[in-house]
Amino acid sequence: MKIAICDDEKYIRDFIAESISKEVEKADVICFESAEGMLEADGNVDIMFLDIQMAGMDGMELARQVRSRGSDAVIIFVTALEEYVFKAFDVKAFNYLVKPINKDKFEEVLHAAIEEVRHRPNKLISKESEDKTFLIKANGLSRNIALSEIAFAEVFNRRIVLHMKDNDEIEYYGRMADLEKIAGGDFFRVHRAYLINLSAIQSYNSKVVRVMGLELPVARGKYQDLVRAYLSYNTRGL
Repeated sequence: MKIAICDDEKYIRDFIAESISKEVEKADVICFESAEGMLEADGNVDIMFLDIQMAGMDGMELARQVRSRGSDAVIIFVTALEEYVFKAFDVKAFNYLVKPINKDKFEEVLHAAIEEVRHRPNKLISKESEDKTFLIKANGLSRNIALSEIAFAEVFNRRIVLHMKDNDEIEYYGRMADLEKIAGGDFFRVHRAYLINLSAIQSYNSKVVRVMGLELPVARGKYQDLVRAYLSYNTRGL
């Protein structure tokens, strides 16, 4: 397995390289201190650890160029600022690590990336909700609802309102917890009152998520889980 590290801070390169050597047998680890140096190197790479903020070409542009060359490497971004992570979805990043890097978190992300590489040859995964439907009763009529057509759902006073991607609204009596179970991994509950279709997200930060031009609140403590859920969603089938 070939793993590349690109970071302009030597102690970060050393930490990642040493940690990999302790966790992975026979790993071929290559270190670069600049994006330009990595692009000039030959050979395919299975996993990349890329610093987002570097002098010259940054890690995000490096990832774009790597992808434009046809690489399907598992990309893990390393950053001191979490707000840069949202841009990672453009290049199908697998995960991210925040500096200073937590050892346990690093090991968790590394092993998940290795499993991703090992299972890719036979991997054919579609989005869970593409063809999935469920039955509700609204205005006295039974209706079959396609999950993929829901932008987000909100609940108040035991009534759920489905905000559809075509701007329609469907209201029925129900429990958000039940809908959350039905919806599966293509949806994320950002707040007790809101369940979001990950495919409908336009942008977000630690406070709000933007869907269909509306800003919905992100509950305290939900932000990192949201980022990881969205990263996972966007890398399925890659």
